[in-house]
Amino acid sequence: MKSIITIMGLLLVIHVGANAQDQPAGKVSGYVFGDYFYKMSGQEKKAVSKVQYADSALNKSGAFSLRRMYLYYEHAISENFQAQFLLESNDGSLDGSGRYTTFVKLANLEWKNILPDQNLAFGMIGTPTWALSEKIWGYRSVEKTILDMRGLGGASDVGVSLKGKFGKDGMFGYTTMVSNGNGQKPENNHSRKYYGSFTVKPIKALVVEAYTDHESAITEPKAYNKSASKTTLKAFTAYQTDKFTVGLEAFKQTQTLTDTSDITPLGFSIFASGAVMGKLSAYGRFDTFDPNTKTPKAGYKESFITLGLDYQAHKSVHIMPNLWVNSYSKKGSSPNRDSDVVARITFLYVYNR
Repeated sequence: MKSIITIMGLLLVIHVGANAQDQPAGKVSGYVFGDYFYKMSGQEKKAVSKVQYADSALNKSGAFSLRRMYLYYEHAISENFQAQFLLESNDGSLDGSGRYTTFVKLANLEWKNILPDQNLAFGMIGTPTWALSEKIWGYRSVEKTILDMRGLGGASDVGVSLKGKFGKDGMFGYTTMVSNGNGQKPENNHSRKYYGSFTVKPIKALVVEAYTDHESAITEPKAYNKSASKTTLKAFTAYQTDKFTVGLEAFKQTQTLTDTSDITPLGFSIFASGAVMGKLSAYGRFDTFDPNTKTPKAGYKESFITLGLDYQAHKSVHIMPNLWVNSYSKKGSSPNRDSDVVARITFLYVYNR
């Protein structure tokens, strides 16, 4: 936590220094979310899923958790250049003593309008993998979107991207990106990852996205047994108004291995949220997920459900009681497995400078 305080101080010094020199001011912002949770049931066997509460050690117990802490600095260098720097700490980023630590999530420079309505960015950039669906889902503090939740992509990567809009009122949009494919880690192999997203907004409230990515196989001889190319295909659509939101997301990923048969995860997600009364809203989501459709007689299909309420105590403070359930449907002769059921009170607060 000392590193967070130190870096926050440095960002504030930069912010004040920019003002003192009559330069465009930087902006410091961020958020924190976590829960009090109680795991009501789950299998007392080795976890077979990557979801958060699959660890059987948490059974029949309650605890407090901080699942994410963001510290974001944005600086408009000029009308056409903007820099971003983001630090993240979460319950998976721990130091050697098991304490929360931080890592760099974004560090990039964006060149706006390099062509009319087209922006170029390079550095550690946010990927388009779930950028749109996460924004419209709107409840990352409750749960990740399906590809993120199942560990089948990355939120940021080191590379270069070009994105823009065209058509009447920006009806069409696109993002293309080439990166190392190694996320927030330094590059250590010859593979590259390519991304493409295309969106259409035929009417103001409706958006449709077609997305794909491809990561080339690692070619180093020492990595031969782990070498794989990965290709993801995803479709997303949502209808969003001031009163309610409905979204659908479906994907298939093919992992082509060199030493075993292919792995083909497949998933579908539907979600909805809307105002109930005053400062109270409600949300719900249902996912289905098969880690490998090529193994119909082994493993488990999984279903995820979350339902909850969102009380907005302040425009920057949310309290969200919710139920979180991940269930398992056996394939073939696999043994039955109990559902992971967790009751939570989730909190989110946002801060800006």
